[in-house]
Amino acid sequence: MNPMVKRIAAAALFAAGWLGLAGQAHAVCPDGASFDNNLSFCTNSTDAFGPFTKAMVDRCVQFGGGSACTTKRSYLVNGQHTINVLRWSKSFTQNIRGTADCPRGTVRSSQYGGHCFESVSGGTNNVYGNFTADEVAKCEYLNGGNACYTTRWSANFYQSVQNTTLPPAGGGSAAVNKFGAWLWYIDELGKTHTQLADELAALGVKRIFIKIADDTASCSLFTDACSNATTQIYKDRGIEPWAWSYNYPGDEAAQANALYYAAQYGYVGFVLDVEVEFNNTTTALHSLFQAFVQARTDARNDGLITGDFPLGATTWGNPLDQGMRVDIIDQYVDFHMPQTYLEVWGASYMADPKYWIEYGNCEYRNMGANKPIWHIVSTEYNVITPAQLNTYMQWAGPNTSIWRTPGGQVPLAVWDDWAAVNWDREDFPTANCGANNNEIIDLGVDHGTGGGSGGGTPTPQAVPYWNQLQNAYDPYGTCSITSLAMVTDYFGLTNPATLGKRTPDYLYERFTVLQDVPSLAWGFNTIAQEAGSSVRDYGVTNGTLAQLRQLASEGKPTIVHGWFTSPGHIMVVTGYDGTHYTVNDPFGKWNLQKWGSYDTSVSGKGQRYPKAAFEYAINDNGAGNDLWLHVFE
Repeated sequence: MNPMVKRIAAAALFAAGWLGLAGQAHAVCPDGASFDNNLSFCTNSTDAFGPFTKAMVDRCVQFGGGSACTTKRSYLVNGQHTINVLRWSKSFTQNIRGTADCPRGTVRSSQYGGHCFESVSGGTNNVYGNFTADEVAKCEYLNGGNACYTTRWSANFYQSVQNTTLPPAGGGSAAVNKFGAWLWYIDELGKTHTQLADELAALGVKRIFIKIADDTASCSLFTDACSNATTQIYKDRGIEPWAWSYNYPGDEAAQANALYYAAQYGYVGFVLDVEVEFNNTTTALHSLFQAFVQARTDARNDGLITGDFPLGATTWGNPLDQGMRVDIIDQYVDFHMPQTYLEVWGASYMADPKYWIEYGNCEYRNMGANKPIWHIVSTEYNVITPAQLNTYMQWAGPNTSIWRTPGGQVPLAVWDDWAAVNWDREDFPTANCGANNNEIIDLGVDHGTGGGSGGGTPTPQAVPYWNQLQNAYDPYGTCSITSLAMVTDYFGLTNPATLGKRTPDYLYERFTVLQDVPSLAWGFNTIAQEAGSSVRDYGVTNGTLAQLRQLASEGKPTIVHGWFTSPGHIMVVTGYDGTHYTVNDPFGKWNLQKWGSYDTSVSGKGQRYPKAAFEYAINDNGAGNDLWLHVFE
């Protein structure tokens, strides 16, 4: 008999062990290295490991360090996390770092938890560890990815860490499983996403897989799926929203746009469905998965993905009979999801779920699949019994999911079968050929508030950018509508794919320009109310600099009016790191002068404006309490 194992989420591991060290320095170093408090970096007997400061790298180049100054190497941390950092000799690092308390180019900062702070002109400001165990735990909770296991984080991200509260240890929020459910079309269920989310949350469902595309048709067809409001509904109830698409050979790049949209609209991962169209193919599989991997890279580079965004594939439960090359798929995905549909296969299969789970595991392994296997069980015909279903999910493991939500063509009586599932199961046997199947990817959503009303602030992600000079109407006078479009798209209230046009043009056709605070707030609130969202624009003419700094440092977008030009100008503020504001400026790049001018040949996306110049342009009375400011809550 295989031993019983209990897999719990990373957050629980931190709560049980690491959080006991909260407040103590606790660097996570490459295996075989430890943190050197004098050098301020991880070291072993001969070498020091980065990330190093920009000033140190520049000095390395100046001293003739050659390719070692900039060539990163891969190292394992805790035997499982891969980081890519520089490695220099300890003696060379000592000569480069300087003799101050903090490494060259950094200063000790009380604003950043007493860590060493690095201000990078024209680049990303950083905070350097040794980070505490509590900070590392919060980094994981915020989906910081493998950066959590390095000694350098961006200053903006570190402020998010500072503003985060972890759930209490033993508070019941740690994941004991990630049982999921699949949604085909919400329309066929005759209910809203809010109603479905409430039902699934009441059962204890942890993941929902929402169809976002079929072939190249994505947001134009699945309009409800392409919405931050939709994903937030599930997140508010502690359910991870995943996107999936049904795929075909050809038009790979167009099909892969679905993943980019999924990242944009707040999904936590993506699954490709490849079936009969890919039987006995090789090139078609490579081309499809390469396109989706590239789309994930593009989304990450554009700031839509900041942590993990797992990619999986679902296909036959019997790939050998179908000629499905799971060995090719394995090269690109993080996990496999076999459609082990015992209900479809027949009574003899349903009678022995354990045998067929293990048979499928071994078939996948023998065909070259090394990644974890997350089985999908079908209940859509209301034939498999609750006892068989529970046995299936016990042996398939904590990542099992069910096809598909009752309603429409699926009998409503299936809800009764689902109600009999042990959704809180904690103990899972290690099935034959299933050594890594019971590992849980915890993306933090299970720490949601639960029972929320939906339509709240989305999980932090990139605010979409629109250039007003590309507007069809009055391109030199529509900064207000263009800024509004960025925010309504961000909250999922508008979507150019479903509108069939650029969002600024749609808003202009409805409202023309909305130049002052009350009218712009009215425009947003009208759109929000029509979309059924609870988010509102609380526009004020007496906003404060302290208020703006706080919201921006938390990554909460605001709209500000100011004297960036003689007639005045409006833009979206997306971040603040203590020295610079990050903005989406619809007109281009400002020359930093009050009543100034613009370089319109440069994109205004993610522009960083110095604090002093920016605040001077938006404040008239010198007291910092007369800002024309739009706050979204």
